[in-house]
Amino acid sequence: MIHHTLIRRTSIAASLFLLTAFSFAGSKPAAAKPVTVVDEGSFGIFQNGQRVATEIFVIRQYPDSNITSSQLHGESGASRLEQTSELTLLPDGSLSRYEWKQLAPTHNSAVVEPVDQVLVMHATAADGKPIHDQTFFLTPETFILDDYFFSTREVLLWRYLASSCVARTGGDGCDLVKHRFPILIPRQRISAEVFVEFKGYDDTPLNGRPQHLRHFVIQTEGPEWHLWLDANHKLLRISIPSTNTEILRQEK
Repeated sequence: MIHHTLIRRTSIAASLFLLTAFSFAGSKPAAAKPVTVVDEGSFGIFQNGQRVATEIFVIRQYPDSNITSSQLHGESGASRLEQTSELTLLPDGSLSRYEWKQLAPTHNSAVVEPVDQVLVMHATAADGKPIHDQTFFLTPETFILDDYFFSTREVLLWRYLASSCVARTGGDGCDLVKHRFPILIPRQRISAEVFVEFKGYDDTPLNGRPQHLRHFVIQTEGPEWHLWLDANHKLLRISIPSTNTEILRQEK
């Protein structure tokens, strides 16, 4: 059962955190705060109990944007996998720019940016030649949720916490409700939608000690994702049961 008092505290804390991470007061350069690292670290990616890749990421707050940068390194098989991504959001959470690059085993890249209130992807093939631009009739509020990069799932949960709290009658706090998000998956060149839902609190052992974590579910057209945030709004674990995949934050 989800406790209403805990929901209220969660929502207030999340709102304060997101105001710090994504909102900026004033427009004069002299009043701009220095760059702030909102979160950084790495995720170990495990499939069938074997480590297959590592994502290293950093989420930075700038005076006029918020940037999530990631590096993915494959750790199994004869074919080396190297990818990078950079997601730039405006203070209101809408897309400014997304760039994805694959450095190995082949070279590919793509840039997504808003053009006249739709999203346009500019892709480059392995031989370095541009591929024709692809237009998606999606607004800049569409969230980029590309393959293999899990730090952006953390950012999606922050957006959910900030936008999905429905006030109760009488003004006694609010409840987190299931919410739909349109998404774009550049690597697959497709759009889709996901539903995010808060499932309550779990006492889960992690990194050798018990953790009191908030449990969320992301429902997709494919597998169901389970995600856990700690009290500091940091993503600690993702589980995809149907593919026997676990993503775990690595201790420093």
